[in-house]
Amino acid sequence: MARSDSDGIRRERIAGSALFRDGNFHNPTGVGPGLKKGHGLSMAREMICGNARRVPAGPLPSVDPRDSWRRAPESGLRATWLGHSTLLIEIDGARVLLDPVWGERASPLSWAGPKRFQPVPVSIPNLPKLDAVLISHDHYDHLDYPSILQLAKLEVPFYTSLGVGAHLEAWGVPPERITELD
Repeated sequence: MARSDSDGIRRERIAGSALFRDGNFHNPTGVGPGLKKGHGLSMAREMICGNARRVPAGPLPSVDPRDSWRRAPESGLRATWLGHSTLLIEIDGARVLLDPVWGERASPLSWAGPKRFQPVPVSIPNLPKLDAVLISHDHYDHLDYPSILQLAKLEVPFYTSLGVGAHLEAWGVPPERITELD
């Protein structure tokens, strides 16, 4: 998987952000009590060795959304959950795909890492025409390399946070289709 670090104008925009200090972005509202520094090891242990309630006993109910996508939402707003972080939001005729992850694992490795326990109800080629793809941040469960490779082939703009555009560009999304926001 090709990766690109932020440089040039992108690096200047990052350095100029009020949220960027001491080489890192900082959450302006702080972090929740369970996510404070030093809890990483206990969180990792719980994720790896935690109880079986993390995975459903069987498949969750799933509906093929394509029929509903053929009709405009009655209220002008519809959200279709496609798994973990992935949503298709329809608002007043615009369709925005959020954090697309179609991969089997949220990991840089195909054989290790958190595994999907529910199949995605529709493939990327079967999505309706998209107006935008929004990537919130660059964790593996929100930014999936194989999914981006497929979406890069579509004529759709990408919107993301500062710095994430470097990944998208390295993975084949044309720079003129990437907008990074602070």
